[in-house]
Amino acid sequence: MSEHMKSLNQNVIKQVDELELGQDSQSPCARILIAAQAHVCSDQTVAQLMQQYQCRRVRSLDEARHVLKHVPFDLMLLDPQLAGGDGHALAKDLQEVAPATKTIILSEQHSAQAAVQAMRCGAIDFVHAPQELNDLSSRIQSALARSRADRRREQRLVRLKKVCKQLNMARHEISEQIDLLCHDLVSAYQDMSNQVHEAALASEFRTLLKQELDVEDMLRTALEYTLTKTGPTNAAVFLPDGSSRFALGAYVNYDCPRDTIDLVLERLGNAVCPQIAQHDEILTFQSGRSFTEWVGIDAGMLGDSEVVALSCDHEGECLAIIILFRSQKTPFDNGLLSMIDTLRPIFAEQLAQIVKVHQRAQPQWPEDAADDSDEMDYNDDFGFGYGDLAA
Repeated sequence: MSEHMKSLNQNVIKQVDELELGQDSQSPCARILIAAQAHVCSDQTVAQLMQQYQCRRVRSLDEARHVLKHVPFDLMLLDPQLAGGDGHALAKDLQEVAPATKTIILSEQHSAQAAVQAMRCGAIDFVHAPQELNDLSSRIQSALARSRADRRREQRLVRLKKVCKQLNMARHEISEQIDLLCHDLVSAYQDMSNQVHEAALASEFRTLLKQELDVEDMLRTALEYTLTKTGPTNAAVFLPDGSSRFALGAYVNYDCPRDTIDLVLERLGNAVCPQIAQHDEILTFQSGRSFTEWVGIDAGMLGDSEVVALSCDHEGECLAIIILFRSQKTPFDNGLLSMIDTLRPIFAEQLAQIVKVHQRAQPQWPEDAADDSDEMDYNDDFGFGYGDLAA
């Protein structure tokens, strides 16, 4: 981008400098088209003009139109009465097609009406011929000066349009890159904001669980905290019982009938949890029917509920299964999975810590002492001579 912009800036500066310095002001010898009858503009006058300018004489308006179509001229000396039509119409057409080509009307009619008509068709001067031809040279120079000024203006406009086009292209390119940069910045900000939120969430959850050293209290605290984030929902935590089965550790009944909740939890612990424990990812089901079909149990158990199920693993061991479900009418938020994925390793770590502490707290009889007592000989006098006395 920087190299492209640097090259563009240099090109624009160069062209602007050319416009300001007027490098195109030095024009070649002016071209004059003489479309007039001989008695209006004599051969002698034409010869004098040819000494200073590139002149071409035509004898009819048709020939003048043909020449103007193929060769650019700076000035046209026009006799309106030239054979082939209306000279004023030719002057008007020339003004529309090539406004930098100026026209001087050479007319035998010396009247205000003729002068006004000449001006209306685009002529810049009106000369009464042949009476005023002595002053023709100065008028030609004035007309050529205006022609050169108009041509310079046209060239400047062309250059300015080119520069504007380049600047506009550069503006669009920069605008697109700025849009991409802004999009990247917004994405980076959102990612950083999510990371900060997850870090604060994890710190808060870990602080709450660290205060609990009992399994039941820790499960209750974890469920209460989770429900503050998810809103009212049915939730159950299952703990492994040492075999392939899982026992209910804690649950929250939001909207399940009391007479069926025990059956639901029992079937979840026996049939569902072993399958969930085999998956590391969080499992989501848009309906209870798809969930029960996946685990292969009765579809009527959960009805039309959205289900989220996950395993909580620590050091490769499944320590708990958590199942959340509630009606599809109040679906879970899109950020639920991200939140649960942040909290579950903290939950599993604290649960493993509590289990480890409880295992250490269980009394154990030293195995070495028990082995020594079994092999002890109670008749041994240990060298004090008690054996003889006993005898």
